Amino acid sequence: MRKMNPARTLFAGALLVLASTSSVISGEGPRNVDTDHLFTPPAERQAWEDRARFLRQQILFSTGLSPMPERTPLNPRVTGKIETPDYTVENVAIETLPGFFLCGNLYRPKGKTGPFPGIIVAHGHWDNGRLHVEADVPEAAPPPAPPGKRRADLVAIGANLARQGHVVFAYDMVGYNDTNQVPKHREFAKDLRCWSWGVSLFGLQTWNSIRALDYVESLPDVDKTRLGMTGASGGGTQTFILAAIDERIKVAVPVNMISSHMQGGCLCENAPGLRVGTDNVEIGALMAPRPLLLVAATGDWTKDVPRLEWPVIRKIYQLYGAAENTAVAQFNYEHNYNKPSREAMYAWFGRWFLKDTEVSHFKEQPHQLNPKAMRIWTEKDPMPATALTQTQLIDELIRRAQQRVAAIDPADDASLQKFKQLMRPALQYSLNVHAPGEIKDLPASGPEGGKPLLIVSTGDTAELQQAASTNYRTFTLKLDPITESLEKLAFSTNYKVAFDSTYNRTPLGDRVQRIVDAIAFIKQSTKQAQVAIIADGQAGLWTLFARAIEPGNGACLIDSAQLDASNEDVFLASLYAPGLRNFGAIRSAVLLGTPGPLAIHNTADKHLFSALKINQPTIIFRVSRLNDQQKLDWIKSQTPK
Repeated sequence: MRKMNPARTLFAGALLVLASTSSVISGEGPRNVDTDHLFTPPAERQAWEDRARFLRQQILFSTGLSPMPERTPLNPRVTGKIETPDYTVENVAIETLPGFFLCGNLYRPKGKTGPFPGIIVAHGHWDNGRLHVEADVPEAAPPPAPPGKRRADLVAIGANLARQGHVVFAYDMVGYNDTNQVPKHREFAKDLRCWSWGVSLFGLQTWNSIRALDYVESLPDVDKTRLGMTGASGGGTQTFILAAIDERIKVAVPVNMISSHMQGGCLCENAPGLRVGTDNVEIGALMAPRPLLLVAATGDWTKDVPRLEWPVIRKIYQLYGAAENTAVAQFNYEHNYNKPSREAMYAWFGRWFLKDTEVSHFKEQPHQLNPKAMRIWTEKDPMPATALTQTQLIDELIRRAQQRVAAIDPADDASLQKFKQLMRPALQYSLNVHAPGEIKDLPASGPEGGKPLLIVSTGDTAELQQAASTNYRTFTLKLDPITESLEKLAFSTNYKVAFDSTYNRTPLGDRVQRIVDAIAFIKQSTKQAQVAIIADGQAGLWTLFARAIEPGNGACLIDSAQLDASNEDVFLASLYAPGLRNFGAIRSAVLLGTPGPLAIHNTADKHLFSALKINQPTIIFRVSRLNDQQKLDWIKSQTPK
């Protein structure tokens, strides 16, 4: 089994070794949703907390939630209410963003005194979503795991938790029941703009979970210090993801999901960039030291959790002296959220929220609820006319991303420094390029004591190199062009292919990492603080990104290859990285490289740089393409004697 040591990260000053044409990170082979991957816990708490900060930001960036979007009014509307002797059920819709409605059922205790703990419940890919009701197989089933795959009564969860003294909001997965403005998960990814704008179904569902928690937290009968979450399968993914990034979740029970070899088989569980260098087990460990119960089954991918995955998570809890805050319960069934699993969950919430450790108090009681009466939209209360279509929703999410980037566009030196603090990490997360690593076979020519010059290209640079070597210590980095198309991934019927950038650095990130490594190597080997750079062809813009991460500080001449940065299509091939446009793409890379002299030539008529708010005299743009002598003349004019 391949292992990832969390100490080998940006925060620990690790060196990432990377070939220029593969999607391999830290010595791993290419991964997919089913690749074995189990992190190795660090020995020290500080190393883990550094790693945890890094991972939380990686999750937030990959979901399009960094910076965090504006929390607009939820405008909750109740379209129906059911009364039982022990609890009530309200049919509720909340507006998680203007024009998008998240629907669910709010269960409240009767005959008890609040304020109560608040629990949100996410469902997985059950046929009827949050309203799925199905008879359980016998509790005392002998091995092997009996038939009855995916058995669950999801309505029973809200009913029993409410009886026990919790307020519960069970809400829809996107595309299920009443939350049907996005009808099919696979269709969402076919709008290719999503990939480079950091818009994903996974991100939308994570945002819905945040807003669902906002809603429960706002209720007057809820204790804001006792908030929890549970869900099975895809709902388990939503549970441990929200618990990882939102510390309001004080107790969590992800069911039949966390494992080291199956990470989630749907678009709604795989955001580009999410698991590069990490896995669900490590993400689950971000809950520490808050109470976490893992529920597992012998008949699905969680079969090894008690002996393999959970002990690793427990080691993180031990770093906090809180080993008793995590536990595992496994049952001999196939993939499910059945009665034994639910009762383990009830008892866990009872222990931590109700201070009741008597397990017999949490045996499940039957309910008589009719799922048909728990729907939100009816003929009397239809979905509002303001509801967005899927295309309108994607348009709105992209517009909001554009607004967040525009809001921090620098106008002076002070705002430029703030811009750099926010955007350089964002670019690193997009490209998954971090600490400079080892580099080999970087040919050099020219005088040993000459000023260093790096030539980066996807083509032949022999003549330029020869001319430059007269006066410069010239290093040459030859990179393969990128020929892959994002379109084939988005439309692939093979989910392992479609989720490639969830687990692997993109070809663009590979090449940028290689250039970052080269710049750092040249600085170290020549003992020079400044490295001049000439980059041609596709490698021009790759170098622009590398310079933004590892500033060469010397003059940099970039061939933009007639790029029209206002054309969405250019970000779907040689310039594809998750959320790159959400970061600000080329425009932001230009600003991050300041104050070193920069010239971009061979530009298209439609360019995005003419509207820069901040005056940067060291940045120039030329429509015409420079020849080799002109390139060297400009470098010489910008190089200190």
